Amino acid sequence: MEKKPFYITTPIYYPSGNPHIGHCYTTVACDSIARYRRMQGYDVMFLTGTDEHGLKIEQKAAEKGVTPKEYVDEVVKPFKKLWSYMNISYDRYIRTTDDYHIETVQKIFKALYDKGYIYKGEYKGKYCTPCESFWTESQLVDGKCPDCGREVHDASEEAYFFRLSKYAGRVRELLTTTDYLQPKSRVNEMVNNFIDPGLEDLCVSRTSFSWGVPVDFDPGHVVYVWVDALF
Repeated sequence: MEKKPFYITTPIYYPSGNPHIGHCYTTVACDSIARYRRMQGYDVMFLTGTDEHGLKIEQKAAEKGVTPKEYVDEVVKPFKKLWSYMNISYDRYIRTTDDYHIETVQKIFKALYDKGYIYKGEYKGKYCTPCESFWTESQLVDGKCPDCGREVHDASEEAYFFRLSKYAGRVRELLTTTDYLQPKSRVNEMVNNFIDPGLEDLCVSRTSFSWGVPVDFDPGHVVYVWVDALF
């Protein structure tokens, strides 16, 4: 009898520093579920890894006088050593600097562009460098980044955008009529804070730094780090 597949992933950790208790918490939680599902007879794919692109990595590498790739190669070692020490039973460790990952991201990005899901425009807003995030004025908390509390600055850049606004109704229906996202409190948070006020198109490329997956049909652009990791 063919085993039912079961996929689980940790967050793809951002290696701007050494692993800490938060990394351990989510990894142990995933490992426990993966082991339980294997005992139940599922064909489990348990994924973990590191999300290795972006401005923060570029800056950390410059501080140490090494290339971004040299920097992440060193930082990844403690992650793998820790998971080995803790006997984490992952099946695959993905690094977003892996050649096959870069090729796949470029292929998907180009397919989305060819189908009209992605278009070129200009992004303007309040930018938080540590979080690599643009924010609107209304999203700021006391004039600062809502995620980390640091100062933001006005910024604009040419970028590609995913037509997320086109799917606001479908996303709202998925969240409110199914159990796709749990707990339900998170559903209310998503609907009230992002969808009902007007779901905005998502910025999916950057030109303000170079350490990322290149948009192969438009030199100077790199795929935005979160989209890179999601693919």
